[in-house]
Amino acid sequence: MLTNEAEIAMGTPSRVAPNVRGDRAAIEAAAVLCASAKRPLIFAGDAIAQSDALAETVAFAELLGAPVYAEAVSSRASFPSSHPLFFGAMVRLQKNIREILAQHDLVISLGADLFTLSLPSPLNAMPENVKIVHLDTDPWEIAKNYAVEAAIFGEPKVTLPELAAETQARMTRDEHASARTRDEETRRTNAQARAKLAASASEAAKRTPIEPLALLQTIAATLPPNAVVIDETVSSGMGMRSLLRSDDAQSYFGLRGGGIGWGLPAAIGAQLALPNRPVVALIGDGSAMYTVQGLWTAAHEKLAVTFVIFNNTSYKILKQRALAMGALTAETKRFVAMDLTEPAIDFVGLARSLGVAAERVTTLDEVRAHLKRGLSSKVPNLIEVVIAA
Repeated sequence: MLTNEAEIAMGTPSRVAPNVRGDRAAIEAAAVLCASAKRPLIFAGDAIAQSDALAETVAFAELLGAPVYAEAVSSRASFPSSHPLFFGAMVRLQKNIREILAQHDLVISLGADLFTLSLPSPLNAMPENVKIVHLDTDPWEIAKNYAVEAAIFGEPKVTLPELAAETQARMTRDEHASARTRDEETRRTNAQARAKLAASASEAAKRTPIEPLALLQTIAATLPPNAVVIDETVSSGMGMRSLLRSDDAQSYFGLRGGGIGWGLPAAIGAQLALPNRPVVALIGDGSAMYTVQGLWTAAHEKLAVTFVIFNNTSYKILKQRALAMGALTAETKRFVAMDLTEPAIDFVGLARSLGVAAERVTTLDEVRAHLKRGLSSKVPNLIEVVIAA
């Protein structure tokens, strides 16, 4: 059958309109909670990027004066990282999540994950007295993990403006004043947190070998505003969303789902889709080894992707998880099959054998120089950065 030929009428293409408006009664119920909240918090999820609703989310956050967190593991930029209400990615451990949420009385999840956690814990991440408004494009996700006070099935692009308008109409004069004060305080708190993070990165820059936070700060300062970042740093990306500029839905692609090995080919796909934007892939050494043959494709197709390998000679995320779970490994500090040594992987030689120009660097000055050179080139290139284990 596969070799047969026939004339087939394919018909005309059909496209389902995606702009599903949320139920009016659910929007009104959510607006009551949003208007009266004293300390609201917004989770900005992938549904925002998918429906191109960053501007609508910004307007809603500013109305409430609420801090905005991205999902701990997100696949897209769902809120402009340079905005003063953006607090970066949510942490992943239940204890730390609970400490953040305990400071708020309302969580507004806009297409975000509440919560997929990789480590068992007797502690509930969600404090019992926190109310939840849940907007999502997937009805399976709504109220899946936690009971919610208002559940809205709809696209953020068309539903958020209605929710914002209804919330604003219901806010009293005192609530409007409180929101303005809250907005100022939130921006001030965030500015202090960002300054502290930048100071920590600058202090780390004085140490060798290169520490991940210092590397991220250097990369952030070097990238042009229109750069597209593919993030598969896994264990080395702490603070990335606060340091790197990612202000549109196509500026950042991350590790949604947690499975590694996708970053290198994803960067190739991003460059094919966005030929007029520089694409930089930040990838851990362990992750790179899953699909390193994709370098040949980048060379073959002459795609000017810059691959930055964060080389700590191990699957560090597995070590971190083993320690956090308190397994026997935590007592012995002996990690079986988690080190990429004996022999060490020569990423420069590997890349060159696949047709990609490559350099190995050990200082931040070298990172800066080679990243600038790579971004200005018209060919794929790889920078292997030796970082602290």
